[in-house]
Amino acid sequence: MQFCRSLKLLLSTLIRLSTFLVTLMLFPVVGFAQAGLTEADISLLKRVMPDAASFSEKAGDPPVYRAFGAAEQGGEGELIGYLFETPDYPPEEIGYSAPIEVLVGMDLEGMLSGIEVLYYRESYKSIRGDFINSERFPNQFEGMSVSDGFRVGRDLDGVSRATITSWATSRGIRNAARRVARSYLRDSEFVANANSGEAALKILEAQSWEEMRESGLVKEFPIVLEDLTELNLTLAFMGNEALGELLVGADDYSRAEREASNRVPDGSMLLVGIAGNASTPFRQERLAIIQGDEVYNVERRRFVYVGSADSGRIASKVRFAGAIVLSSDIDLSQPFTVLYDTGVQVEAIEELAQVDYQVPPVTFALATGAPLPAEFLPRSASPFPEFDDFEEVDEGVVATLINSAPPAEVFALLLLFAMVMTAFLRKSSTIRWVTLAYTLFYLGFYNGTFLSVSHITNGLKQGPSLFLNDLPLLLIVVFTIVTTLFWGRVFCSSLCPFGALQDFITRIMPKKWQLKVPQAIHDKALYIKYGILALLVVTSLTFSDLSLFQYFEPFGTIFYISRSMVLWSILAAFLLASMFISRFYCRYACPLGAALGVTSFLSPFRINRVKQCEVCMVCEKSCPTGAIRGPEIDFKECVRCDICESKLITKAGVCKHTVEDVMARHKTWTPVTVT
Repeated sequence: MQFCRSLKLLLSTLIRLSTFLVTLMLFPVVGFAQAGLTEADISLLKRVMPDAASFSEKAGDPPVYRAFGAAEQGGEGELIGYLFETPDYPPEEIGYSAPIEVLVGMDLEGMLSGIEVLYYRESYKSIRGDFINSERFPNQFEGMSVSDGFRVGRDLDGVSRATITSWATSRGIRNAARRVARSYLRDSEFVANANSGEAALKILEAQSWEEMRESGLVKEFPIVLEDLTELNLTLAFMGNEALGELLVGADDYSRAEREASNRVPDGSMLLVGIAGNASTPFRQERLAIIQGDEVYNVERRRFVYVGSADSGRIASKVRFAGAIVLSSDIDLSQPFTVLYDTGVQVEAIEELAQVDYQVPPVTFALATGAPLPAEFLPRSASPFPEFDDFEEVDEGVVATLINSAPPAEVFALLLLFAMVMTAFLRKSSTIRWVTLAYTLFYLGFYNGTFLSVSHITNGLKQGPSLFLNDLPLLLIVVFTIVTTLFWGRVFCSSLCPFGALQDFITRIMPKKWQLKVPQAIHDKALYIKYGILALLVVTSLTFSDLSLFQYFEPFGTIFYISRSMVLWSILAAFLLASMFISRFYCRYACPLGAALGVTSFLSPFRINRVKQCEVCMVCEKSCPTGAIRGPEIDFKECVRCDICESKLITKAGVCKHTVEDVMARHKTWTPVTVT
């Protein structure tokens, strides 16, 4: 066990040393060497806190680097802030596959000066190489206060299709920054508010469920339906992470908070526990909130699924739970009324069940940082009634996926799928080129949703649940699998942004520049991508801390603007090769294409061949991946670009002549049956 820890520490040290060496090569050194810090160290620290003139070694409990301003002549620089590394502040937040290590700078007012991602091991779904460390994501942390929520979707914009990684990064930064503030910024407003919040949390942690009911934090809301069955709702305000984790457990609260942040930009959550023996299932759309003269209907996007109520204080008290994301216009210091439409007709009017709710003072203090009440006297517990049997009405995976997905993004994808299939089935070159442009600019540069071989490796390790929290990604995966099983590599033809980029390069380059790879070399080189696929699968399953995807999948470099000159050099080499050899990357290096090629062996609907193909070279010369050998097609290498099928339909080349005409010209040719 000790050996494993020592080995892990050694590997971590080597990785960080490599990071600093690369930093030294790629970025100018700013500042000067100090005792214990290399120039690469100082360059890295300087990027996180540019206003600092010098830095101390890492020291203290918890460990920090101290940053100093410019020193006056004969004097020392004034302390201006602290820098710290998130691995020094366990427990680390887990990203898509592993913890993410970040260097963070914070001034004496508790404001972040910047961050730098030091190390992570992720797939392209989560980080796509080193692209979470590009300017799009980390620059948002500059100027944030340690008091901020660091919520992705509200306080921060996450990396597209990388919810897990974005949340892990932001939470890790937030938690470490708050620990540093408590230790080194003891006179700050944040620490004063945090101390008040801690006191409030300790009071609530000491309360039983029954005491929470008596204090008003938990409110029962029994609803009698038309057939006299009951729907028993339980309300509880959980507008604070610590309170939410206390009520429903860390995992359920984190999932609900992430979903809420993805749906709406504001609002605290009101827990809604569901139980009873109702014959009619609970319906979110029947809920409404009233405060003063304002009525807030609970829209679909403002109700999130929390869980099966098996963790936290709510465990075994209800059958399952959801949460209303309250409008930010609701004044939490004032009471409000929760309504539920029972469906019962009273004089042609729907009867509304209602209950008043007031956020208790201690809970309000915890959620908002307000002062604690002067006194708090716990009350004795009262009997807790048993819940009747109730058939659980869980949203389920499908409903949760649909409800949490961005409608515009789903529509854009469905439109793209329709364009891909229309172009493919109609064999329309015009529609295909329009589709390629859509794919390149939307999936590539704008949305950043593209598949990687890492989806295969992580899917093997984690199972299909990996894709069940992201509907757009799931749609692309399902579309790719289905089309590949039926027709072959349709994804490679029109849904891959990097494939589209290569097609546009080939189209604009003069035809005289196009080179033909000697057949013997081509036949051997095309197996390189299968070797790369095997290498990536084996290393990901056996060496979990080793990340090689970014070196073999250059599409992330261009679509997420990598900061690595090594990756840009690899990308430039592939694009240069594609100028002279069509779809060079697809032919010889794409591991995802290799995986789809193997899958395409199962495809029943392949490209038809005719007898004239035995003597015709037109399609063979036009094939962008070199998959055609006269009448034979190497189907695993075919990307279903429609070129040869279109020529067959339009009777181009030898196809425009009958077999008899061709036989007259090739007197030694005897046609055989071609399929």
